Amino acid sequence: MNRDTWYDYGQRQRPLQPGSVQRAGDLPPGVKSAVEQLLGRMIAADEEVSVAAVPPRQIAPSENRAIVAQQLENLLNRRAAKVGDICDEEIDAAVDEAVDRVRHRRE
Repeated sequence: MNRDTWYDYGQRQRPLQPGSVQRAGDLPPGVKSAVEQLLGRMIAADEEVSVAAVPPRQIAPSENRAIVAQQLENLLNRRAAKVGDICDEEIDAAVDEAVDRVRHRRE
């Protein structure tokens, strides 16, 4: 038996699943609390919670890494130039407002 592929469930062997979907109301209190902490908000009993374990991607190093890094830096510099006349306090306030809206949005 390959332990990465199967687990014991009573007397039966079942394949491991890459993810799980549960109703929040069916979660044990400690698990529900952990999910709420990860999300940064309370979850209602009728919401569904999805969890997936994904293996790390094996990405080969890029031969053009320095070129890509320079292109990214150039892009970020162009973006920064567009907002150069806006003070840091205004930018911080806009970011805080956006984060607050996303955290408290109920779908």
